[in-house]
Amino acid sequence: MKIPIIALQNISKSFSHVYALDGVSLHVNSGEVVGLIGDNGAGKSTLINVLAGVYTPDFGTIQLKNQTVTDWNASRSRQSGIETVFQDRALALQQTIV
Repeated sequence: MKIPIIALQNISKSFSHVYALDGVSLHVNSGEVVGLIGDNGAGKSTLINVLAGVYTPDFGTIQLKNQTVTDWNASRSRQSGIETVFQDRALALQQTIV
C-alpha cells in the first residue's frame, strides 16, 4: 500500500455558518498530478486554499508522508512543494509568467 505524500482527511471549512467543505478527503501519491473538476460553488477553490495553507480547516487533519501536521500554513505548503496556478492572470499582475 502506498503512503500518500499528502492527505487531507475529513476536512470541513465554513464561512458564516455555510459549509464550503464538509468532510472532504483527498490523498495524493508521489508522481501523481491532480486536477479538480466540479460545478461552481462545489468547494474547489476552498479545497485548494486549504491545501495551499491560505485557509485553516475548521475540522479534519492534514498529513505529510503519513505524519499529521498541526502548523499548516502557506509557507509550510510551499516548502512541501505545493504550488497554485491561478486561472486569472489579474490575480498575479506583477508576474510575467504564471
